[in-house]
Amino acid sequence: MSTLAAVLILSNPLPFARSGEVVEIPMSEVLAHTRWSNPRSGPKGFLVREQATGAPVMSQIYDGEARRTSDRLLLLVDLEAHATVTLDVYSDEAPNRPPSKVFARSVPERMDDFAWENDKVAYRVYGPALEATGEIGSGIDVWSKRVPDFVINGWYQRDLEGQRRHDAAMSYHVDNGQGLDSYKVGTSRGCGGTAVWDDGKLIASNNVTTSQILADGPIRVAFELRYAPWKAAGLKVDEIKVVELDAGSHMNHWYSQFHAATTDKITVALGLAIHDPAQVEQLGQGSIISVWDSPQLANAGHIATGLVLPPATSGKFARLPENAVLLLPTEAGEIFDYYAGAGWSQADMPTAAAWKAYLMEYLERLRHPVTYKWKAKN
Repeated sequence: MSTLAAVLILSNPLPFARSGEVVEIPMSEVLAHTRWSNPRSGPKGFLVREQATGAPVMSQIYDGEARRTSDRLLLLVDLEAHATVTLDVYSDEAPNRPPSKVFARSVPERMDDFAWENDKVAYRVYGPALEATGEIGSGIDVWSKRVPDFVINGWYQRDLEGQRRHDAAMSYHVDNGQGLDSYKVGTSRGCGGTAVWDDGKLIASNNVTTSQILADGPIRVAFELRYAPWKAAGLKVDEIKVVELDAGSHMNHWYSQFHAATTDKITVALGLAIHDPAQVEQLGQGSIISVWDSPQLANAGHIATGLVLPPATSGKFARLPENAVLLLPTEAGEIFDYYAGAGWSQADMPTAAAWKAYLMEYLERLRHPVTYKWKAKN
């Protein structure tokens, strides 16, 4: 049973459309305006519809503990340039969960990988079982796909079957029409990996030690990654990351926290791999690094990667043989955040110009979020 509880008005302040925008509303406000004083005694969910058309709007109650903030109601909306949309918010005692647009899981059948994806791109990190073989890399891997379907399970299954049959054509390194893994991480930072900056060098952790899923959609997936202590810059440090990926976005939102037995500042490097002759550019007055990477396979097109700093955050750029990085001073225990993600020339990022435009638009969305206000019910 659904009961109209509140009316919410969203507005886009920007001169371009925002398709698949995730809007966050503090749950404390939602509960206040829907007259529920406590989430535990409140509705099990919310049904949200556009008032003018009655079209449903996907929503998700998101536990803010993932990033140590208040709980949020997430709304997945489309807004035209300078447009306003009015939403009716219903309390829902028996919500039906729609099919999720995001996915993540640990992959024990492939050396304890952890992989995640949405309708645009897939990513993975390497776990302790792979490290035990001597293959050490804490960079972020990219899987390029041209279909909105989830591919992680199918690609791993196909790859394992190919190994059983000794059929190299079944490898996820071979394009099966959906896409492939053609991104070489090695010891680089891959697509958004971190390291400690030590006298001009990157001192990185080993593979992920543990992973834990914190939210599983349908709009946002979130998970925690932990890295065992390592020595860098005269310190023994460890790192915890919380990663969020939203439906429709190429960009992961990373929350990172380095720990050390000191209150001194640690310079952290946020990195993107470079496979020469890649095109590397700084955009947005230094807030963005864009890499239009050279093909690692002749028929695999170009992989585009990007780093975006939140508004009011600045970093110093440095280019190394295998990485482009932004350097951030931080303190032990301090949480800092950034955005990193990828696109593919054989999907929806056909050119370097298209990728740079996407990153610049993404930064503008961060600088000018969708605004909202509550309206009294008629």
